[in-house]
Amino acid sequence: MLNLLSSRYAPVVAKWLVLAPVVYVFTIMWWVSEGAKYVPGLVIVSLLLMAATWPALRCSAVNDSSPLDPFLKVFWLYVFYSAFVYFYHGGSWSELRALLCFALYGQFAKRLTLPDSWRIGLLFLSSLSLSIVAFSEYLDHGGRVGGTINPIPFATVIGTLLIALYAWALFSGTNSKPKAIASLSILALLVSLMMTQTRGVLIPVLVVVIALPLLSALKQQGVRARKTVMALLVVLVAASTGLAIINSDRIARTIDEVEAVSSGDLSTSIGIRLQLWRSAIPLIADSPLVGHGDGYRDALQRLYEDGKLSGQLNRFNAAHFHNQFLDLWVKKGVLGLCIFVLTLAVAIKIFWSSGMPLWRSKGGAAIVLLLSVSALTDVPLLHVPVIFYVGFLILILAAERPRRFEFN
Repeated sequence: MLNLLSSRYAPVVAKWLVLAPVVYVFTIMWWVSEGAKYVPGLVIVSLLLMAATWPALRCSAVNDSSPLDPFLKVFWLYVFYSAFVYFYHGGSWSELRALLCFALYGQFAKRLTLPDSWRIGLLFLSSLSLSIVAFSEYLDHGGRVGGTINPIPFATVIGTLLIALYAWALFSGTNSKPKAIASLSILALLVSLMMTQTRGVLIPVLVVVIALPLLSALKQQGVRARKTVMALLVVLVAASTGLAIINSDRIARTIDEVEAVSSGDLSTSIGIRLQLWRSAIPLIADSPLVGHGDGYRDALQRLYEDGKLSGQLNRFNAAHFHNQFLDLWVKKGVLGLCIFVLTLAVAIKIFWSSGMPLWRSKGGAAIVLLLSVSALTDVPLLHVPVIFYVGFLILILAAERPRRFEFN
């Protein structure tokens, strides 16, 4: 009997052990100071466990194609190019290490066959963990998520998780009880997102939340008009209430900043971003092909000495240009930028055309679009925690073809 039980549960135990990095990134990492630095060690242990328990994992055959194959090929190209830039003229080792860790893990974990119950369980678990962290940090730091948590990358992962659960609630055929839990999770995440006061993520998330059911209802793709109206009403009421209570000061500050910029004052948060974008143009012209790497700081200093950069911006000493595309062009050149854009495009394509269930298809594509839009005002995929979280989220959403492979 013991042998029978061990044989029966061996695949389940083995898969959860292999998924340890995903569980950690979705939950515990946000509770631990500098929690992302422990992920590479977990990935190494997970890969060793994967090799030792491969028969028990019951993965799809090595010669079977995976929807993730095109994405991982382009992603590996981006990793190799980033390594070239790093060794050629410097860069972020933590970013390169995170890219490499995800690429290695994804190369093998893409063949895990996961039931939707596991996927949703991981999303619910992450939602609970992130919401508790958000409320705790908000109460401890006087009106905005802060302390050991950087609000911008934290807002990014909350936004991606919210979209994934929202797509599941809209498009899956599950009964009403789990969807009620999902609705509570979505509302908690929406409030958590507002607590970060991150405009560059909150606005695109609200746009996606409104557009996703409307477009699907118009095309009659799995969403009825009644469900669309109910979803939009709940989200809009919650968003309006949250914005009025939590983000009223932020809204007023944004209006003041826009007025200041229109009058020529570039000392505000929005003004600093505009100055950074403008300063990127001459740096791109200096080294358009392979960029400056870590040398961008010296290039900015030369602009300041030539009188082409304000003293305020020079003292600001920005670590990036508050725009992922400009930042990549400055640091990794047009080659790095093109590979990055290609990676995003391929990620959207694998969700849009691989034949996976509707909630994963639309949710995955919406997540990548959200990242692309938020990259216009920040650098979401430069932050190591976001690289791990978004990478693993894409992995569990698109890891296999459910029509061909089944979990036993």
